[in-house]
Amino acid sequence: MPVAPVAGPPVVDFTSAATATLEHLHRHVGMDTWAIARRDGDDYVVLSALDGGEVGLADGSVLAWADTFCAPSVAGDAPRFSNRVDEVAAWARAREATGFPWISYLSVPLRAPDGTVLGSLCAGAREAQPDPGLLLGEVELAANLLGTLLAYEVRLQAEARRAEHAEATADHDALTGLGNRRAWNAALALEEARARRLGTTASVLVLDLDALKETNDTQGHEAGDELLVRTARVLRDLLRPEDLVVRLGGDEFAALLPDVDAGAVADLVARLRTGLRVDQVRASLGVATRRAAEGLHTAWHAADSAMYADKTARAGTAELATGSAGLDLTSPEVRRAPATGPHAPTVPERIEHLLDAVRRQLGMDAAVLVHLEGDAWRLQYTATGPGVRDPRGFSCRRDESYCQRLLDGHLDSVIPDARAHPATASLALTEVLDIGAYLAAPVHLRDGSLYGTLCAISSRPQPDLRQRDAGVLEVLAEAMSDLLTQEEARNGRRRRVLARLDQLHRDGGPRPVFQPVVDLRTSRPVGVEALSRFPEGEPADWFEQAADVGAGVQLELAALTAALREAPEAGFLALNVSPEVASSPALARLLQGRRLDAIVLEITEHEQVEDYATLLRHLDPLRREGVRIAVDDAGAGFASMRHVLALDPEFVKLDMSLVQGIDRDGTRQALTASLATFAQRTGTTLIAEGIETAAELDCVLGLGVLHGQGFHLGRPRAAGGG
Repeated sequence: MPVAPVAGPPVVDFTSAATATLEHLHRHVGMDTWAIARRDGDDYVVLSALDGGEVGLADGSVLAWADTFCAPSVAGDAPRFSNRVDEVAAWARAREATGFPWISYLSVPLRAPDGTVLGSLCAGAREAQPDPGLLLGEVELAANLLGTLLAYEVRLQAEARRAEHAEATADHDALTGLGNRRAWNAALALEEARARRLGTTASVLVLDLDALKETNDTQGHEAGDELLVRTARVLRDLLRPEDLVVRLGGDEFAALLPDVDAGAVADLVARLRTGLRVDQVRASLGVATRRAAEGLHTAWHAADSAMYADKTARAGTAELATGSAGLDLTSPEVRRAPATGPHAPTVPERIEHLLDAVRRQLGMDAAVLVHLEGDAWRLQYTATGPGVRDPRGFSCRRDESYCQRLLDGHLDSVIPDARAHPATASLALTEVLDIGAYLAAPVHLRDGSLYGTLCAISSRPQPDLRQRDAGVLEVLAEAMSDLLTQEEARNGRRRRVLARLDQLHRDGGPRPVFQPVVDLRTSRPVGVEALSRFPEGEPADWFEQAADVGAGVQLELAALTAALREAPEAGFLALNVSPEVASSPALARLLQGRRLDAIVLEITEHEQVEDYATLLRHLDPLRREGVRIAVDDAGAGFASMRHVLALDPEFVKLDMSLVQGIDRDGTRQALTASLATFAQRTGTTLIAEGIETAAELDCVLGLGVLHGQGFHLGRPRAAGGG
């Protein structure tokens, strides 16, 4: 039956579209409670909710991301839908953590046109629901449309933000030209409202000059004013146009950093510290990222506290006394490589750079991160001074270690003379590692579990070591927590994916099946599209996960090899090829000895095409030999149409989201007719994908689409017909 029209208030922006969509899906698909939500750091923020299940979910609700049903779905550990959540381990844990009484659950990602996951469209039901079947496609289409609208509105808001910040300079500080406290208050209010409505994130930076009073007292206020102007210039030059920089008063500055999350803060601070040092500005910095449950004002206060902690930690150090660098966890010396771009440092490199920074700051011979592995402690990451033996990889039993005694409360975190201390003098480890002085702090992952200890050691006693020096390690341990949590999660995912791929290879690799492409006027096949099948799960998930662990090209080449080996003689053979493989010599090698005029390459959208000129240069020799190009998913987003214009393909494939139900939808018909006209004028063959019914077939044929594929025309089958 026809899909009911969406009723309700006019759809004028994302908020109204979200409300109307949830009401429509609730009526048409079922389920009790529907929601659209985004992840904001460790939080899960509900942008729009229809709480028919009366579980207390409302617009603006904030949950812990790790507890939600959507977290495992995004991570690939749960399906799109299950009518028995207790049968999905990750969802069973989420049900226990949230207390939501769902028996059935559905979760679909909200994606921007470039494929970025912006959030999720999800629904829960108190009773078991039937598999939504084709209706799941309707939910996914709704999610894609909402994702496009949300991405567009976020972009509009970014443009509006820049205009707001330009206007904010009307309330400016006369000396520096930056915004003043009034501009700051107004900007915080606007950004907070924006964040609550769209689920965006933001960070706050606070900077306090270390020597303004000293400069005024010793060199005069003109020199002090010049220092303030110089500081303002550094901040303006190094921050983005959309960042609002203000002078709050006296020697204190602040910056509002929209769309900068906790993961990007360290790189930003590193650039600022470098610029300030170059311009001989000594300053203390603090940053904090907005938490959805607390808001920007709380983040501002947290950044202010972090700034004072930074000032206190460095009080009396060489930086405050002479202007040289103190402990800078994100300085260029620490990073030694750009933090973004193709040569960004790995997490282990960043950890070792941090260790080297703290070693230098404390004047110790080595700084080490010790990992607890079963019944042993192992020195996993190390940084040593010149001429100092690197103890990396050394391990010892728990009962023989400094670390275990520290955690058990039998050892202080600061040992100025290990050979004279009653708890360490007789330990074999003191002699084995030549420990004269020792500092340590425990390191925990974000879930609270113990990872290990952060230690600094010297071969000589250090009588000047104090508890504040251990405080430096505590600050660094906190900074490392996020890095280590990310690395542990990444390594775990990588191990799981590689194990699956190894098993797949042992079992013979992906299995090819072939779906006919039919001339709709004669009902005769003109070719086949090769598709891959896996032991379980969606093929797209296999390819995406393989790409995430660096094995995407190998899996794709294995799938292509199998398809070429088993392809039937049935007109052309269409192969799905990513831009990365299409731009590599591997594809040409794979096609050697084949009838190239029978090959069609469908350029997939698993990855964004960064350089069409390079892609075309690799495809041109193959095209001269007869290979034809197809662009997939036309009409589903901006990227596919950009492919059409850039690649000049012989085939354009109409996305199934437009084809399914087209006989009952005038909008789909209008768009398909326009694409058919485009194809006729450009000499392109238009292929309608996903034809499932006779009515859909008659409709697309009547609109001028002459080729198609779908279950109504022929299901994917192995070459032998199985």
